Order: sequence, then C-alpha cells, then structure tokens
Amino acid sequence: MTDYSDSAQETKRKLDVISPSFCLAKWNMVSLHLTNGKTHSCYHPPTHDIPTEGLADNPGLLHNTPQKIEERAMMRKGERPKGCSYCWRIEDAGHTSDRHYRSSEWWNSPDFEKIAFNTDMDTSITPAYVEVNFNQACNFKCVYCSPHLSTTWQEEAEKYGAYILKDAAHNHLGALTEYGLMPKKMSQKENPYLEAFWKWWPDLYKNLKIFRMTGGEPLMDQNTFKVLDYAYANPNADLELSITSNLCPPKQELFDKLITSIKKLEEIQIWEDPDKFNPNSGNYSYVAPAIKHFSLFVSCDSYGKQAEYIRTGMDFEKLDRNVREFLKKTDGTNITFINTFNILSVPKLKQFLQWILDLRREFGSELQEQKIITVEGHPSVIRKKRQRIWFDIPILHTPSWLSIKMLAGTEMEAVMEECLEFMRENLDTSDNVWPAALCFEGFRQYEIDKVQRDLDIMRSGKAKNELDIDMVRFYQYVDELDRRRGTNFKETFPELINFYERCKCSS
Repeated sequence: MTDYSDSAQETKRKLDVISPSFCLAKWNMVSLHLTNGKTHSCYHPPTHDIPTEGLADNPGLLHNTPQKIEERAMMRKGERPKGCSYCWRIEDAGHTSDRHYRSSEWWNSPDFEKIAFNTDMDTSITPAYVEVNFNQACNFKCVYCSPHLSTTWQEEAEKYGAYILKDAAHNHLGALTEYGLMPKKMSQKENPYLEAFWKWWPDLYKNLKIFRMTGGEPLMDQNTFKVLDYAYANPNADLELSITSNLCPPKQELFDKLITSIKKLEEIQIWEDPDKFNPNSGNYSYVAPAIKHFSLFVSCDSYGKQAEYIRTGMDFEKLDRNVREFLKKTDGTNITFINTFNILSVPKLKQFLQWILDLRREFGSELQEQKIITVEGHPSVIRKKRQRIWFDIPILHTPSWLSIKMLAGTEMEAVMEECLEFMRENLDTSDNVWPAALCFEGFRQYEIDKVQRDLDIMRSGKAKNELDIDMVRFYQYVDELDRRRGTNFKETFPELINFYERCKCSS
C-alpha cells in the first residue's frame, strides 16, 4: 500500500517533467457556484465569472472559461497563476502542497498523460471531479464565512450591517454585490447557469469520477436529492458521490431523507449494460450498487462548545449523534471531517483529534469486515474493508485576523506540539499485508505531516504592520460577534484570554 505522501512525491516528479507549476486540477477539477455564475478549478483560488455568451449551446463553458484556458497555458510554461497562491506559499515553505496531493489522487493521476501531452485539452475538457454549489441556503453563520454563501449570514448583515473594523468593513453587502459575489436575484427557473448545468449533466455524468455537492447547506436544496435520484436511476460503477454538510439541518427529516437515499444507492441490484457480457448468465447483466461509493464531508473546526462558537447554529451533540447514525445505518460509506484551521481551532485540537481516534476505533475496522454478496447466476460482489473516518486541516487565510499566523510565539505553539506528540503516540503502524494494513485505528504519517505543516506556518508569523492591524481587528470582531449573537468569547475560549487581552491593549 503506497502512502499518500509517497504518492504525492512521486506525482511531483511527474509534474515537474512538464513544468514546476503544472497541476492536473486546473484541467480535471472544477468548483461551480451556480447562484452567481462563478467558478474556480479547486476551492483554493478565488472564483471568477463564467461568461454567459455561448453557454446555452456549449454548457462545457461552465468549466472551460477563458481565464482557466489562460492559466493552463501559464502552467505549461512553468509560470504561477496568482490565484493559486495557497499552494505556492506552502511549496515555498518547503512543504508538499495540495497541487501534488490533488494530482496524485485516484480520479486524477490516470489522466496525467492524456492531459500533459495533449494541448487540445487546454481549451476543452470534461472534468472527472466536479463540485457544485446549487444554493446559498444555510442555517449556519460560521465566523469565517460570508453572506454570499449563507442565507443566515445574509440575514444578519441585513439587520446589523457590516462589521466595522480597523480600516475595514467586513461582510458589507454592498461591496459583496459590487464584486459579483452575492447570488443573482433570479429564481432557479431563470438561472442560466443552473439551466446549463442540467443540460451538461447527462454528458458530464458519463465521465464523472467524483461529484460533490456543497452550499450553503446542500440538504436544504432540492437539486441535491435530484442528483441522488438520477444516480439511482442511472448506475455509474466508477462514481464517488459526496455531500459537504453541516450535518445539523434545520429539519431532522432532511437528514433521514439523506440516509434513505444513500441506502437505496448501496443496494446490490442487477443492471443491464450492452458493453458488459456476463459469461455465467449468458447475458449482458451484472450486479453492483448504483455507484462506486458515497462520501460525506462534515465541516467541523474544533470540539464541543468551541466548535459551536466557530460555526454558529451547530449543536455539537446533535452533530455527533448524526455522525454515528450515518456510520451505523450505511455500509460502504465514509466521513471526512474538514477542519478549516484558524485561531479558534487550536485550543481544542487535541480533543478534536481524540474524537477522530475514538470514531476510528469504533467504526474504522471491526464494524467494516469484508463482505461477499452473491446473486444467483452472477459473479460475487466483494465489499472490502475500507477506511471510514478521515480528516483534513486546510489552513484558513481569510479573514486575515483569524489566521493561525497571529499565534506565532504564543502558548498555542505548545498546544500544537502536544497534539503532534499525541498523534505520534497513536501512529498507525500497520504493515502492508492484509488485513493488518486495513485496521484504520490510528493516525497516518501524512496526517501528522499536515499538522506539522500548520505549526510551521503558524510560527512563520506576520509582518509587524500586518499583525498590529489584525490584532485590533480580531478584538473588534469577536466583541461585535458576541454583541450580535449573544455569545461570550472569553468564557468559551479561556485558553485565548491572554491573546485577546493583548489584542485589546493594542487597539
């Protein structure tokens, strides 16, 4: 079994043959925001406009925009598109970036030669990985989010206005509208981007390896369940479907509906396919679930009350219950926790990691034994043990006053060191022989590497002039947040009181 980090390093060597800035995600991956007609190649670069000209006749323009075509040409020449600065910063700090990880993943790496040595792909390619935001409807207002991605945030901004901070007006509806980020004032029936997407969908679906629905909160949008129903009616044995959810929807029946849909997709059924001849039965039928796999991405940036503070609207106990119910009631599924790593994530990082470890011990191995399912007249379907509990800790850069770089030289560095030691003490040391390699009960080395990367970036700090401004903004932001939401920062984050007081004194 090849380690994720080893695979990324091998992919880096392949990418460097083309250029030191080449990234398959610029071709083979797309994030679409259909509420405002924006796109980016992955979630790190800023979004840009999707031109409407020609879109009705060529819906592939949702992905193959003029800006992406220009950036692909830059990457072939070894130039660095400005929008990809997230990866450039990590690489310049001497670490493996998401450019290497993304390009090494199973849905991407097999297309290396097709993309790398065929310039026709620069202007027209059907991506293998598609992420879609159908709707901004959301019952959360996370501290680092924005009104253009959450209706609850929009309601707060309409009631109170922007956050007035030192030299900044944060989440100002007028500015967001001017930048074209707010959803366009149109119904879904009038939305040219949504119309183009559903026109593109049948052709797109044939090539898909991963399709991910985000938001807002996707369980609050009917298009999410339309996709799940389509997948059930049109089996795709190569497809991994996924949803990014807060897993605390306003109505519990939406979560129940999700469970019902997934269980249908997991059913072993007999499908007819003229391209697949079955010698056992003498016909063209085969047995399989409707899709290859379903993944649930759960946004959670800390543990307990601190997680609830970061993601206003969360009920952490409800989240934990729904996570466990999902893992118990579905079979060939997994959960990935996305911890958007910011100042407020640090104090309870060890508790967050312990939670991950507990879930892995309960659901990562013993409840996922290999299963052999037989249907008379057809080859057996084998469901192997698989890792069910994953997590990632991408670094937050915006808003800048929540960046972990603010904590350079503070006691939070020792907290991170303690977390790294905890992970090393619980390292997954399984060898690469079945079934030991698949116990999934500890931390992988690449996960430890990512936490170390975040600590190194924390220690790199900020320039003094930037730090001075952002310390004032931090103090002003959490005070105004508490006033608007009835929260109490100092009671919730006692570990950060010293930092808060330093910020207050600098104002």
